[in-house]
Amino acid sequence: MEPGKISERQLAFLMLTVTISTVIFFMPQIAARAVEQDAWLTSVIATVWGLIVAVVIVALARRFPGQTFIEYLPSILGRPLGKLVGLLYAFWFLSVGAFIIREFGMFLNITIMPQTPVMVFVVTITALAFYAVRSGLETWARVNEILLPLILLGVLMVIFLPFEHMDLRRLLPVGVHPLGTMLVSSFTSASWRGEVLLAGMFIPALVSTCHTSRNLALVVIIIGVILAAVEMAVVAVFGGVDAGQLELPVFSLARMISLARIIDRLEAIIVIMWVLGNFIKVCAFLYCSVVATAQVLGFREFQFLLLPVTVLVIALADNVLEDVAEFTDFLSNVWAGYSLLSFEMIVPLLLYLLVLVRPAEKRGAA
Repeated sequence: MEPGKISERQLAFLMLTVTISTVIFFMPQIAARAVEQDAWLTSVIATVWGLIVAVVIVALARRFPGQTFIEYLPSILGRPLGKLVGLLYAFWFLSVGAFIIREFGMFLNITIMPQTPVMVFVVTITALAFYAVRSGLETWARVNEILLPLILLGVLMVIFLPFEHMDLRRLLPVGVHPLGTMLVSSFTSASWRGEVLLAGMFIPALVSTCHTSRNLALVVIIIGVILAAVEMAVVAVFGGVDAGQLELPVFSLARMISLARIIDRLEAIIVIMWVLGNFIKVCAFLYCSVVATAQVLGFREFQFLLLPVTVLVIALADNVLEDVAEFTDFLSNVWAGYSLLSFEMIVPLLLYLLVLVRPAEKRGAA
C-alpha cells in the first residue's frame, strides 16, 4: 500500500517529533496544577508506561511481519471484531488529528495573530499536511530529519536560557505528594508517550527492523528526560503553584529569555518550533487515519480517500474544544482515559496476551 521506504532512524525521528511537538506546551501546566513542584516526577513515571507501549507494539509487529497494526487485528480477534476495532482506531487517528489541528490554530491565535480566525490556521496546516501525505511517507519523513534538530534546539533554548530567573529552591521539597496522585497525573503525560503506537503503522515501511525496539525505547526515554527538564525549568522560574495557573507556561518562559539584554522576544522561536512540529504530527495522524480506513475497507490504495478524510478532519477540528482552558481541562480529565487507557496501552496489551495464549492453546489441543 505504501511504496515508499524509510529507515529506522527516520522512524525514530518521526516518533520523537510527533510526541515532543505538543507535550511540552501543555503538560507542564497540567502536571504543576496536580502536583506542583513534583511535576517533573510525573514525567519520570510516565516514561515507564510509554516503554510498555513501545515494547508491545514492536513485539506485535514481529509476530506479524509486513503488516500494519490494523492489518493484523482480524488475525488476532477474528474478521468481524478485528474490522470493528480497526474502524475505531481509524476514528481515533482522525479525532486526535483534529485535536492537534485545533490546538495549533488556538496557539497561533493566542500568541501572534489574535485577530485572525482559528479556522484560517486550521485550513492552512491541514492543506499542507494533505499535500505532504499525498507526496508519500518517504518525502515528509525526510523533511522531518531536517526539522527535528531545529525543534530540539528550540526546546534546549527554553530549558537553559532563562537560567537567570530560576530559583532551584522552588523545586523543593521533592516527593511530598502522595504516590497515587502522581501516578494518576502521570497517565496524562504517558498518553503522549503512548503515541509511539503509531509506529505500528510505519514498521512495514522500514528497510530494516533490527534496531526498532531499541530506537523506540530510546525515543520514549529521551522524551521523558526532555519533558522532565522543561517542567523543572518552568517550576524553577514560576514556582509550582503559579506554573499550574499559567495558560501556556512554556511560552511564558520563552518570553523571559534575554541574551545579554540585547536579543529579546525569543518566543518567536517557540512559535516556529510549534508550527514545524505540529505540521509533522498532523501529517502522521492524517496518514495513519487514511491508511487505517483503507485497510479496514479492504482497499489496496489509500490516495483516493485522502481528500474526503482531510475534509472530515477539518470539519471535526472546527467543532471540538473552543478555548485553551477547555482544552486543558479535557487533557487533564479525559485524555488519559480516551487515549492511553484504551487505544494506546490496554488494547495492544490485550492483543499481545491473546497472541501469546492462542499458540499455547493450539499446542495443547494437538
